[in-house]
Amino acid sequence: EPPSARFAAVSDLRLRLFDDEAVVFDPLSWDAHLLNPAAFAVLELLVEAPRSEEEVAGFLAEALQAEEQPQVPAHARRLIGELQSLGLVRPVESSVSAHR
Repeated sequence: EPPSARFAAVSDLRLRLFDDEAVVFDPLSWDAHLLNPAAFAVLELLVEAPRSEEEVAGFLAEALQAEEQPQVPAHARRLIGELQSLGLVRPVESSVSAHR
């Protein structure tokens, strides 16, 4: 069984938090993005280390209320997808995480 895909933030992102808005700047593309707190928290997590969708869901589950728990896996998938579409997150090979 193949390992589940892992995702990592692209390199050199600049993350800044202002009140309840977060700004991410990519110096390579010169793109700046406004993120909501959940997307920002997931991006920070993926800056630290590559994570699987399940790990992101576990991280989100800790921050969400009990009634929101059933939506956690879908929420994690959507946030990762949004961050990927913005060019801030990319899938990584499992073996790559060993090479730093």
